[in-house]
Amino acid sequence: MPVDITDFLEEKSEILRKKDLKKYTNLKQVFKSINQHLYGKLKYTDTDTRARSRQIVNLLLCKLVDEMSKKPEEEVEFCIRAGESDKDLLKRIEYFFNENVRKKFNNVMNENEQITLTKELVYLVIKELQEISLLQSSKDIFSDAFEIFVSKLLKDEGGQFFTPPNIVRFMVNYLNPKYVSKILDPACGHGGFLLETKDFLWSKIESNEKKIESISNLFGVDKDLFLAKISKLYLEILSNGNSNIFCEDSLDPKSYRSPAKELIKNDKFDYIFTNPPFGAKIPISDNNILKEYQLAHVWKNLNDKWEIQNKLVKQQSPQVLFIERCVQLLKNGGKLGIVLPEGLFGNVSDRYIWEYLTSKGKILGIISLDQNTFQPYTCNKTSILFFQKLNNIPEDYIVDFAIVENVGHDKDGKVLYKLNKDGSKKLDSTQNAIVNDDLTDLHIKIGEAEEFNYLKEQKIFKIKFSQIKNKIFIPFYYIGVEKTLKKLSDDNNFILLTIKDLIDKNIIFSTRGGYLPRGDEIGSNVYGLGDIPFIRTSEINNWEINLNSYKKTSEEVYLNYKHKQNIEVGDILLVKDGGPNLIGKTAYITELDTKVIIQSHIFQIKTLKNEENIDSYLLLYLFNLDVVQKQIQAITFVQGTIATIGNRIMEIILPVPSEISKRNEISSYIKKIIKDKTEIRKRIKNVSLVL
Repeated sequence: MPVDITDFLEEKSEILRKKDLKKYTNLKQVFKSINQHLYGKLKYTDTDTRARSRQIVNLLLCKLVDEMSKKPEEEVEFCIRAGESDKDLLKRIEYFFNENVRKKFNNVMNENEQITLTKELVYLVIKELQEISLLQSSKDIFSDAFEIFVSKLLKDEGGQFFTPPNIVRFMVNYLNPKYVSKILDPACGHGGFLLETKDFLWSKIESNEKKIESISNLFGVDKDLFLAKISKLYLEILSNGNSNIFCEDSLDPKSYRSPAKELIKNDKFDYIFTNPPFGAKIPISDNNILKEYQLAHVWKNLNDKWEIQNKLVKQQSPQVLFIERCVQLLKNGGKLGIVLPEGLFGNVSDRYIWEYLTSKGKILGIISLDQNTFQPYTCNKTSILFFQKLNNIPEDYIVDFAIVENVGHDKDGKVLYKLNKDGSKKLDSTQNAIVNDDLTDLHIKIGEAEEFNYLKEQKIFKIKFSQIKNKIFIPFYYIGVEKTLKKLSDDNNFILLTIKDLIDKNIIFSTRGGYLPRGDEIGSNVYGLGDIPFIRTSEINNWEINLNSYKKTSEEVYLNYKHKQNIEVGDILLVKDGGPNLIGKTAYITELDTKVIIQSHIFQIKTLKNEENIDSYLLLYLFNLDVVQKQIQAITFVQGTIATIGNRIMEIILPVPSEISKRNEISSYIKKIIKDKTEIRKRIKNVSLVL
């Protein structure tokens, strides 16, 4: 359907010069407005989001080139002139694009590339942007633009998320690259890391000639042609130099074409900054690629040491292969900064990755990022790994740890500011509100941080590599768990036992392999067939299960699971997967609760008769201690949209009272609480029956 632009047409009488362009404090808001207009006009006629996004980028390139090439007094081209129709405007902008963008950057732009948006939509976009200075309004224009126009598309297609500028800036500042260094991003996207590195290096270089020369030391690779092209264009427009950006599959170097084959080689780069695509939906399964990576082989834990086997895995997550690819590309002494899902930093099943890394160099630092870092586009919790490749690895060394709780925005992407006690915004010396962003000067604070001390409160600290427990590289584990456990280990009133210890001692029941049994999924097709409660994670709270679950099934379905689950009085249910606020919640099975089916996201812990006087009442008490709940929090990782502790629960340490009499005292106390709660539930049920 044709687009009506009468709402946007207005008479222009003044010439618009470069000096008239104004800084806009929220460029993303402008892009959102444009996107909403476009969606409203095109939603019934245009479903090709990627094509439309490319066209917006082409217009932004016109605006950027126009702004870069003009002197302050010169009239800009990217504007609507007095009396100019939408048809005339389109013709003029098409000419500008062909002569000043496509031809000038013909080494990047396809010779058939054109502005294909309708005259009405081009008019709309130019009207919104014409009086704004892109260069003054944003340090990374395309990061803001892509976040609005193409972020969802790239997330859905390839697990790609644009790295927030404050994360990029911090990573570059932390590693502090040198002017003569060769720097690479093997998953460069639109070039955010390379642009930040350019600005970082240029701030240290006075000579314009050396500034332009430094661009030749920046390299980027991305398998997405659109992103690789924009990265190259953007870098060259802003630097007036020739950049080395290639469209290739970084993980498959044998497929590289010239000149990437000559320039992107192993053992060549001084620094690598990257945020590779990750996710279970985009695994690498090509054996021709997998066989080139040690981390694509099966690894086995033999005598507490992970050893590589000859067999290949069927598939591997791209982020794991990117770790090894980066190590391959670094020269001896080269340094890596990489964003990774937090699960990799503590998963039992991922510890072979750390065996590999620590055999190739040393861990420089681990920065745990807030859950909202990549919001509102994904809730994946991530951490930053800093690593140095070394031929001669020291036996022991210092690792930087930090926890970032504030990243400057909330889960909806809304900017958050530091507040005074009265709720007003804190202001800096220039009376501007201060963004609540821990990353602003974090690289400085890390340099000044003290060594880990379990007697102090620390969110930034240094720790010896020899102090790392079980290859757990999660800062919160050390400040939230190690401190308390250290105190308890020095206290003769307690014996520290892991869940695995309890299984090995036959104190609690486990399935084959040493893991706790868990529930099952019955399928939504059998919901509503009867009155048997299907207990999900949300039905567990305050040591009880909610039998009024609205997911109920039939007696026949229950009988299919009764023997397998064998739910008995005294069993403890513990939430293992789900929302982060639910993980670790527990319930005690009473005589009122045995006729249920439990969900697969719940562990079932059955206490066996033992000589240690550890019964289910004592276990319930121990699971709910603050020190145990903090351990559960520390090993809970968000993977995709779900949080989980998985089989890491085997490493949870329980502070069991040393004296048998104390154990009995606690058990009796908890038993009375359970009895009283059960009686109250019975009374409530009887009241319901009477009514």
